[in-house]
Amino acid sequence: MSAPSRRWARRIIEVLGAHGIPPESGLQHFSVGLDPWLKVLENDYLRTFIGEDGGAAFKLVVGAYGGGKTHFLYTVRELAWRQGYAVAYVPLSGDETPFHRMELVYASVARSLTGPRSEEQLFSGYEKGLGALLAEWTAELLPRTGGEPGALDGILDGVLDGVENVNFSRALRAAIHALARRDAATFERMKGWLTVQGFDRLAFRDHGILRSVDRSNAFSVLRSLVQFLRAAGYTGLVVLFDEAEVVPSMSSRDRQHLLANLRELIDSCGHNEFRGTMFFYAVPDYGFFEGRLNVYEALRQRLSSVFEFDNPTGVAIELERTAGDPQEALEDIGGRLYDIYCTAYGWTGDRDVLVPRLQALARDAWQRRGGDIGYKRLFVKGAVRLFHAARAGRLDALDDEEPGGGGLLP
Repeated sequence: MSAPSRRWARRIIEVLGAHGIPPESGLQHFSVGLDPWLKVLENDYLRTFIGEDGGAAFKLVVGAYGGGKTHFLYTVRELAWRQGYAVAYVPLSGDETPFHRMELVYASVARSLTGPRSEEQLFSGYEKGLGALLAEWTAELLPRTGGEPGALDGILDGVLDGVENVNFSRALRAAIHALARRDAATFERMKGWLTVQGFDRLAFRDHGILRSVDRSNAFSVLRSLVQFLRAAGYTGLVVLFDEAEVVPSMSSRDRQHLLANLRELIDSCGHNEFRGTMFFYAVPDYGFFEGRLNVYEALRQRLSSVFEFDNPTGVAIELERTAGDPQEALEDIGGRLYDIYCTAYGWTGDRDVLVPRLQALARDAWQRRGGDIGYKRLFVKGAVRLFHAARAGRLDALDDEEPGGGGLLP
């Protein structure tokens, strides 16, 4: 594996040191303990069952806040891009993506959608969403039409033939024709329908679009999105739901709707209604699925099997079960971050001096597991602070009597 460029190394260190969250790319340079799981996901699912066989799957990712959930999901995203999937990374929140309202969940998927991205695009920025994806796809499509509208319709007939939701199909066709004609106003209107930005019955009637995306048809529209993507040349769709914040208190009614939607999504994968789709749903623990209603018990039964190297059909991926000793894994991460830090700043410190401090930092972070902040996030922030102190010649200022070399952990 090649070393990261200086600017990517600098980006990695900045994001990890400031917030303890992973950067969008470059994760392979400091990932430890995930490779066995990722190989199973890539070989048994993304390449074969989902991609070649057109299957569908759902995995629950369980890890504490700061315990590596987002890191894991970003890594899966890179695997999926390499296999030609469109990917939607969707942070769940009570305001923008409440899972008890599937029409808003679909909207978040549509607005987050991206095709494969290069490291350069990730660094410099890129457009997300179904609108950007349609613009890219149409730009590649138009040279095949010779500028003939009839030729474009012929291609679209083949692509849209298997799309189940007629309103979705008509909105796609109108959006692509608008792109071909460079009709920005119509394209924005169709993109608004496709991403649930509002519905004016009169404005859409001329296109044969008679209703908006709502709770009753959200699953149908989501399936239609996948059907279009596969027909357009993508391997399929990978959706990464990330409970990135503490879920606010919910009414019992909303919670019941959320769990019912989640159960329906899992069952739809089991019935292969989402061909070519893989869903990941990341949560900090199993507490959200505890309750007395029947829906809780039904979900517990569906989520009870644990994904292991020898049981890849298990549903729950428990990040605390990574292979090997956790403290040794942190020390390994620390060594890799040291190399990245040296690349980022063009600096070389005394590794022999830093290794004992990294070991103490790893021990202290592991002892704080189970707290409000995951021990992995505590460790990486502390390690970057340690490297800053070493580069500034301030190691002696750290109080060696405190764990980690001077109270590097909050």
